This record gives sequence, structure tokens and C-alpha cells, in this order.
Amino acid sequence: MPVNSQTITVGNRLVGAVSIDGSAVRGEGGPTQPQLIVPLKLQLNPTPENAQLAICHVAARLGTDHNASPHTAVCRPVSVPLMDNFNARSIPHGPLDHTVQLRFFLSPAEVEDLERKRHASGGDIFTLYCGVDLVVGGLKTFNSFGQGQVPEPTPWDVNFGMFSQVMPFWMTRVSPAWVQMEQSTWVRSVLPGLGYDRVRLLELTFPPPLPDNGRAARQFDKARQALDGRRYGDCIQECRGLLKMWEQQFKSTQKRRVADIVARDRRWPDGDIRRDLLDALWKEVSDIANAPHHPEGDVDAELFDQRDARLVLLLTAALSEYVEPP
Repeated sequence: MPVNSQTITVGNRLVGAVSIDGSAVRGEGGPTQPQLIVPLKLQLNPTPENAQLAICHVAARLGTDHNASPHTAVCRPVSVPLMDNFNARSIPHGPLDHTVQLRFFLSPAEVEDLERKRHASGGDIFTLYCGVDLVVGGLKTFNSFGQGQVPEPTPWDVNFGMFSQVMPFWMTRVSPAWVQMEQSTWVRSVLPGLGYDRVRLLELTFPPPLPDNGRAARQFDKARQALDGRRYGDCIQECRGLLKMWEQQFKSTQKRRVADIVARDRRWPDGDIRRDLLDALWKEVSDIANAPHHPEGDVDAELFDQRDARLVLLLTAALSEYVEPP
């Protein structure tokens, strides 16, 4: 995956560059505090010792258009001060790289929205755009004891350590940097860190509990991984395995259906509409889940899209949660 780089200009002078490696993007925080971590590398060109530059502050926003416009922002912007130790500064011999871990905090709704955008993106690359605002200043440092340097007298003795006078430049510009991520990187390094493999916005329990079948969690994970990997027909087929496990759990037959057993166990009266609803949903989900499994089925598995697979997965989880014995 190529690393996208954009130049930093101060006035009309090119002074450095910013870059983002999409393969290093990751998720952290889990479902309660999901965070998208975007590593932003800052680099300033070499300058003489007496004309040192420093990046004092960086602000960034993630958007879905080339300009990273605020109205396309996927979450709140972030702001990072960089004056502690002035790690993002220029040196006389060669560039000094400094990477800032931009930490974008996401709400569960924003995670869900990002997933919809990713599935709609098409292709193997998912792209966001990072708008970057920098404050670059000239740096005059005191109490520095480099080779051949004579310390300039100051009111503060050397025990205070180094300190600097910062002179911010008025005009600093950086074009938005692309954040290009392979779909496999997103599924492997981002979604688990965001807790998306265990919690969805609807707050259904994942995996659905199946008391006498230890393979239920693995079976659900296979369906969830197929959805995340955009293998929609496979996701629907794996849901079929979960429904079969429940049918084995209840020892159901064509004449003694799951809805009949649940209605009996919960002592629903004859003609209870809940029995009819459960039976209809179970039959319809089973029918579509069987379609990719049987070559003679009327539905082509390749025609299933993200909405189809997501609906079947959510219905399967909801049904599993509903029929679970108390």
C-alpha cells in the first residue's frame, strides 16, 4: 500500500511534509470507547542551527471527500500540542521524523456509519481523507550546549534546562492527506479494536448463547467474519448453521416446529400471535439461509449484498436471543 505524502509550505517556502501509512491504521478502545488511530508522520527539512523550525501544534479531521470538508467529517476533529520537547523540529543534518498518533474518538453510531461507507466503497481499498492544520514556528533555543556553542546569558540558569522562544509563522498550508486502507487491514486491525466484532449498534448479544452446543460462538464468528469480509453469500450460509444448531437443541421436526416447542415451554395459549410471528420469521430466515447452500435454489448467492447479509445475520441473532431458554 503506497504511503500518501503532502508538502508543508510556510509562506511560499516548502519546509517539510506529512504522510500517512494506511496499513498502520488501527482501532482501539473496544465497544465502550472506540477510537480510530491514524499515525501522521511529520518531517521538516534540514535548516541551519540558527534558523530552526518546529511544528508546535497539529489539528486534524477525517472526511469522506478530497478536501476533508467539515460537513463530510466522520467524527469530531482532534488537536495535539507538540511543544513538549519539540520533537517535530528541523535539525541541520538530515530530517528528523516524528509520528503523531491521531486518536479519533468515535460514537457507536459513527462506527456504524463508517462501516456502511466502507461496504459501499467497492474495490479492495477504503479511502478517507485527513485534513491537517499545523502551526509552524521559528525556534530560538537557550541553555543549549552544542559543540562549539557559547551559552547566551539569560535570567535563568542552566539548571532550568533548555527553553525556547517560539515565533509562529502566519501562513502554513498542508493539503489533505489520503488515508488508504486495504479492506483486509480494516477487518484485521481496525474492527476488532473498535469492538465491532462483538457489539453492534442494536445491542444484540453476540454470539447468541446456545446452551448445549459449544460451537455456537465459533459458528457466529464465521458468519460475522464473512460479513466483515464482504462475502455476503457465505455470511447467509453460515447463519443457516446457527439455525440448525437451535433446531437440534430443541429436537424439532417438520411436524413439531421450533415455534411450537417455544409456545409450549412458555405456555402461550392456542392461537397466540407470538407463535405465528416466531414461526413465520424462522421459516423465512431459514429459506433464504438455505438458498446459497443448495445449487438448485432459485437465488444466486452472488446476488446477495451487504444489506441482505446484515439483515439475515441480525435476524438470526435476534431469533437466537428470543428463543434462548430462561
